[in-house]
Amino acid sequence: MRNAIIVFAAALAFSPMLVQEPVEACLHGPSSYTVPIRAGSQAGLIFFADGRQQIVIRPGYTVEEPAKGKEKVKDDASSKLTSLAWLIPVPSLPDSYKEADDKMFNKLADFTKLQEPDDQNWGKGARSAGGAALGGMEEDGVAFEEAVKVGSYTIQPIKAKGELGGKELNAWLKDNGFGEVAEDALKYYIEKEHFWLAVRLHNAKGLPADGSIKPLQFGFATEKPCYPVKINKGRGSFDLDLWLITNKEVDLEKTKAQGLTTFEQDDPEVTQKNRETRFSALPEPVRKIAVDDAGLKALKVGKLYCYRFSAEGVDSTIDLGKLETDFTFEFKAAAAKPGTKTKE
Repeated sequence: MRNAIIVFAAALAFSPMLVQEPVEACLHGPSSYTVPIRAGSQAGLIFFADGRQQIVIRPGYTVEEPAKGKEKVKDDASSKLTSLAWLIPVPSLPDSYKEADDKMFNKLADFTKLQEPDDQNWGKGARSAGGAALGGMEEDGVAFEEAVKVGSYTIQPIKAKGELGGKELNAWLKDNGFGEVAEDALKYYIEKEHFWLAVRLHNAKGLPADGSIKPLQFGFATEKPCYPVKINKGRGSFDLDLWLITNKEVDLEKTKAQGLTTFEQDDPEVTQKNRETRFSALPEPVRKIAVDDAGLKALKVGKLYCYRFSAEGVDSTIDLGKLETDFTFEFKAAAAKPGTKTKE
């Protein structure tokens, strides 16, 4: 019997579950579900402008084939796997949540597909920005923001401050079926004053194995575009496809140093279709992610850069323990206009 591959939507903490060694924060099913869940490939999309980010994440996982004599996992759904819980650390409290179109990543992959140099086509032809400021807590401890219900998702934003906050956060996560966060990851995100999104996906009929679960989208304020990965340390290797759409050129040497590469960096003889484009040229499901976000209004006019990155073997080939930050993106310095005098 082949493995059942289930693709859902954003989390970034996948590892073997229900094993004998201590279980840390990872993707968790109901306590009665005994089939191991392993890390799978992830897909992500970031829109960024002027300190505002909308992100869509579709992580993947594999429900393993049960041992002989054990309960089988159906090809169309895993009958007992009705809910999943995971954590997503973010630099500020999100102010919007949605279920994204499950066909969006297929449209985006076709829009940015690999092409030969002589077949280039550069694509010619809600809420306000902001979000909660970092910090905001005077005393060490843990604070719970209002929970949000979006489609099949329930999202509990949490803020933890200081050593006491870390301990209280881990105690709550353990009691509520999320597992515990590893000490080094906990220290990293608390020092950076991140919020934690405790996300639960539920479907009483069982979660499908055909990739039909919708990705999760949310928006927040951040100084630089970012994609959370350090929380995956020690949770199993996975591959990542990641797109960034913005109005400034990215320093690709710095992203390459993190382990994120473009088509051109992998093979100088090829290029990515629609690297330079305009908002109106983006596929409709992709435009929909940013169209109602006033904080991204700068992306609606003028040239855009649409970067397609890939990362193979995250937390194996790419050692998350050696990354100083989550995946982040630096922009190239703006070129001086002709006739502009430089400061001495």
